[in-house]
Parts: sequence; C-alpha cells; structure tokens
Amino acid sequence: MKKVTIFAAIAMTMVGCSSDELVNNSTENTEAPIAFSVEKKNITRGTALESTGRYNFGVWAYKYKTATATSGDVVMGNYLVGYSDGAGKGYDNTDATTWDASAGDVTDHKSPWFYENLGTTQYLNETAAKGYTKDQSTFMSANPNQYLRYWDLAYNNTKFYAYTPYKASGVKFEEDKKKITVDDGILTAGYSAPVNEFLYAGAQKENKNKEDVELKFYHLGAQVKLRFYEDIPGYNVEIIDVTTSGTGIQATPATYDESTKKYTKSSYYTVCGAEIDYTESIDKPTATATYGTDATSISGDNLVFAVPSGTIPEAGATSPQEYAMSSTTYYPVPQKAGSKTGFTFHVSYTLTAKDNDETITVHDARVFVPASTTVGSTTTYIAAWQPNTIYYYTFKITKNTTGTTSDTTNPDITTPDVPSDPALYPIVFDGATVEDYAPTNIPETVISE
Repeated sequence: MKKVTIFAAIAMTMVGCSSDELVNNSTENTEAPIAFSVEKKNITRGTALESTGRYNFGVWAYKYKTATATSGDVVMGNYLVGYSDGAGKGYDNTDATTWDASAGDVTDHKSPWFYENLGTTQYLNETAAKGYTKDQSTFMSANPNQYLRYWDLAYNNTKFYAYTPYKASGVKFEEDKKKITVDDGILTAGYSAPVNEFLYAGAQKENKNKEDVELKFYHLGAQVKLRFYEDIPGYNVEIIDVTTSGTGIQATPATYDESTKKYTKSSYYTVCGAEIDYTESIDKPTATATYGTDATSISGDNLVFAVPSGTIPEAGATSPQEYAMSSTTYYPVPQKAGSKTGFTFHVSYTLTAKDNDETITVHDARVFVPASTTVGSTTTYIAAWQPNTIYYYTFKITKNTTGTTSDTTNPDITTPDVPSDPALYPIVFDGATVEDYAPTNIPETVISE
C-alpha cells in the first residue's frame, strides 16, 4: 500500500519481575539457604512465570571473593528450579523443605519454586497427580543430586545466570566468558505464544546482605502486531479478505534495491539457537541468535494475519488515536545481523460512502516494510527483528493508495512488487462551458392578409 503510510512503533518488553526472582534470606548467617521464589508481595510489575505455562528454569551460580573478581567458584551448575502449586501442577514438592504455596515476603525462605531434591537420583515421583513424574526426562535435571545451597559470607558476591525452559543437554555456561550457549532449535517462530519460548536473565547480589535476588527474564524472540486507521473523509473503511477464504492479510518476504527500484522475493529465519552474553551487564545481558545449516531454519513463506473486523477508526477522531487490531500475533526469531529482508504487505478493503452507502473495493493495495532504516548513525530495525522487542506495524489508509478497484477477486498475493499507479481516481469536473445558442431557420409563416 504505497501511501498506506506505515509507522514502526517499537517497544521493549521486559518480562518477569514479579515472578522470576531468585530469593535468599535468613535471620541467621549460618542458615541462609539460596531459595527461589516468585510473586514477592513487594513486587507489582511483570507476569508470573508459571502463569505462562513455564514450570522450570535453569541457573548457574558463581561466588566471587572480591567485588572486582572476574573468576569465581561454582555454587550451582545448571540447577533445575521447579514450580509446584501443591496440587499436581509442575513438580512434586514432597521433599522440598523450602516449598510453600505462597511466595511470602522478602524475608522468608518459603516459595512455590524450589530446587532441593530435584536431581536425577533424588526426584522419584511416580504419581502424576502430584506433578511431573521421574520418567518425564524433558522436565528433569542434568544433575544426579540437587542439594540446598547456602550463602557463603566469606565471599563478596554471587552472580546468577539463568534461562528457561530448562535443558539437561544442548546448553552450556562458560564462566570465563560469562556466556550461556544454547544449541540451534531452542526457539521456533509461530503464530501463538510458545510455552517453550526461550527467556534469559541474570543478577548479582552481595553475600553479606542475604537479600532477595530479583531476576528479570527477557525474551529471545520478538512479537509482530498489525493495526490500522484511516484518513479518507466521507467514507467508512473496512479491511476485507479477497483471497482464498481465511487467508487474511499477506506479507511477502522481499528485498528492495534502491538503485534498480526492483523488489525481489527473499527469505527469513524461523529457527535459531542463542548466545547470552553477561560481560557488559549481569542484570540485562545481551542476546544473540545463532543459526544452524539446516535448510528448514529458513522460510520464504508469506506471513499471514487475520483481518480485523468492523470499521477502521478515523485519523484524529479520538485522542489518543484508536486502531483496528489484527487478532494475529506473530512470534519471530531474531534475524541475522545485516539482514535485508523486509515484507510487502497485501491489504484489501472497502470504502463505503457515509451519505449514500456507495461501496468501492480496493483490491491488493501494497506497501513495503524494510528490514531497517538508518538516519545518520542511528539504525531502526523494522523487519530485521531483534530480541525482546514488540513491533507494531501501523498502517494509515489514505486516498493515495495502490491496488485496483476493478473486479479482481484473485490478486497475486505472492508478488513482492509495489506498483506505482494509484488505485483511487477522484471524480473531477474539469471545467464547464456554455454552448452558444444554435441559430434555427424558422419557415416563413404567412398570417392571413
């Protein structure tokens, strides 16, 4: 949709906070277990990890002698931390001394999250009604034993490196590089929020304080949402589907060559692994997607979004601006650095005159959404999706649109091209003239003499 103006409003989302905390606290220095908790009563932000269907995460913990030490001693090595609601959801908590149905406050050691006795030789649950059973290897620890750990007050601080979902293999942590590496396939793109979406987090706390350790988990993947509004006075606008029933709004992967003014079909990554780098920040690490050589990791298929129902809101009719949202959310994996792949969106809609209900249908209006834009030294990523980012593609439908109003019911929704010809041509009266009177010869009429 040329001049179906696009704005890329990009917002960072930070997930976790209230639900993803490592908690350690005790009134006695000799009894200060490192415990895991969620939904602390003094935390109001974030989404509970378990409410998203995630019932475990993995953590490495290292203690450091001094505040500036770069090499530490291991406390936890890929420990599995599990959730239990006490009624069969998650893990059996029978042998967990720190488990409680409530997260409590920042001074206790009771929590629905625990790791004690979740080792492969310790977790012996055979009753599905109590939680995961010992033969569900996907949800089990890589460690033979997982004992309760305590704060070592001879050390200055402890750092925690965490991720979810837990993996017993295909994931490693290099303490000298401060990096978690996860094999290809940890994240797969899709149209519904995947329960196994990869999240990552980190934290550092001083051992002497024995304070709760808050972990803010971040998304490796991104979200893409579509929304619309219109600015065609005198008409109501409604997005429609003129392709095969149910296919919705289509977006063709493509690149655009500025020098030749040509569009070419392209592809994008739908599967990835990850590297989580803590060298610059322990609290907000850097996530980088990694890619295997499997051809199935790359797709050239169109993205497809459901058509929003009803009349599209008018520009400036409300404050703040209202939008018609597609009900579809796409969850992409991050794209390779330097990606040039954007998307040509195909949108059809009707214009209905407010005064006489005359209807005009615009078929297959198109607009190209680039991978990124650069102004000066600042690059804004638009279709080259980045981790932990929501992308709102906002389309403003105006009278300066492409497409066609002819009776076309099967447009080519796979072409990446964006036509330059307009679709709407206004009815214009191009001046008016008055013709001179035409002389007429009337036959001679004789009136009686």
